[in-house]
Amino acid sequence: MPANISLSYGEIQRVSNLLDNSVEHTLVPRMEEAKAEVDTLLETALVLTEASPALQTQYEKFTGSLKDATQSIKDYAEQFRQIMNSIKDMDHSLAEKVRSNG
Repeated sequence: MPANISLSYGEIQRVSNLLDNSVEHTLVPRMEEAKAEVDTLLETALVLTEASPALQTQYEKFTGSLKDATQSIKDYAEQFRQIMNSIKDMDHSLAEKVRSNG
């Protein structure tokens, strides 16, 4: 098991922000656009008495599953931040102990 620890707080923050922004500004908006297009299609150009509502219901479930998955991406970002903050706190605490004993 390696004995060295190396963290780049800036890189951790950058990647965490990238994950959050990808969800908020790319993935979710694109999913919502796609859902709106599917809704329009099923209401105007692919209208079947029973199949269209069934397709719409299934697509809503699918979109919900995708949104749940995007929350997992944000959870990873938060987990990275929590690791970083825990290490920062531990480092600070160790430094304080060293200073108080010196």
